[in-house]
Amino acid sequence: MLNVCIVGLGQMGGSLSLALKKNDAPYYIIGIVRKKDSLKTAIKHKMVDEISLTLESAKNADIVVICTPVDAILPLYRKLCDIVVNENAIITDVGSVKHSIAREIKYSFIEKKNVLPFVGVHPMAGKEKNGIFSADADMFKNANVIVTGLSKKLTKKEALIARMWEYAGANVFKMSAQKHDELVAFTSHLPHIVAFLLKKIYKKTKKKNSQIDILVANSFKSMTRVAVSSSDMWAPIFELNSKNIEKYLVEFVEELDSFKQILKNKQEIKKEILYIQK
Repeated sequence: MLNVCIVGLGQMGGSLSLALKKNDAPYYIIGIVRKKDSLKTAIKHKMVDEISLTLESAKNADIVVICTPVDAILPLYRKLCDIVVNENAIITDVGSVKHSIAREIKYSFIEKKNVLPFVGVHPMAGKEKNGIFSADADMFKNANVIVTGLSKKLTKKEALIARMWEYAGANVFKMSAQKHDELVAFTSHLPHIVAFLLKKIYKKTKKKNSQIDILVANSFKSMTRVAVSSSDMWAPIFELNSKNIEKYLVEFVEELDSFKQILKNKQEIKKEILYIQK
């Protein structure tokens, strides 16, 4: 039985732990949290086999999963390399940005001798809610989980991490970190920006038109659902993947301008919609 240490029992970390336990995965799960309230909640809901407030509890881990905002991954990785004593241990994460982190860790391998292998992972799953209370044992059921690396096939260490996610119910795919960041900028990061900005315009409009809520239906709610997502999580994602996001933002603005030009032409609008729907 492998020791899996999950650093951060928020939505991602908590869901992973619950999924592994629900599916009787062959792991002893250690949870590490920052707040005593999270510690009490984890104990109450039997989320882990062991819970702690200190990183030192990762000492004997075989796998360490960093489930924090992306700007905390590198600092935690460096600390964990000094704490974990198992030379065969693997550190992994759940961050939405992969290339910049992989690049920095590659430099760490060159600079330091006591570093552990790192496997970048991104589960394509989640809710707009945040924190330990949003954890869900079925979060990763049939979800796509991306393992990033240079080779086309999974390495032995990547396969160990993939196996863990398969126990959580996920479908695992391999992709380069660069390709991941380029594509996820469009499929995830851009939609969140659109949602945030729609909500911003809504708030400005509501100050002038208090009856707007009468006209808010499911389409608007669906498009702005993720606008309540954590700023602590999304601000560093946008910053670290800004080049890829900017490319799609430019294209999106161009399409908006193009659509603006045909607003008074019903036939052109219909033509555009039909083209999109093909």
